[in-house]
Amino acid sequence: MRVKINLDTMKDINDFVRVCTGVTVPVHITDGAGLKVSGKSLLGVMYAMEFTEIWCECEKDIYLEIERFIVD
Repeated sequence: MRVKINLDTMKDINDFVRVCTGVTVPVHITDGAGLKVSGKSLLGVMYAMEFTEIWCECEKDIYLEIERFIVD
């Protein structure tokens, strides 16, 4: 699964990391051009805010868990 996401506030970042921490498989945040951090890492996701675009990648379908962060 690969979806574009938007994390505007620190609350969004904390909520996203909390959701990802509950997922049993790795969740990654990428910029689509090679940079990648763990979606379960608060510092990693904060660093990802510098990316031009933010994508969430996971081998498991977690759409329903992160639906509110997905960009239409």
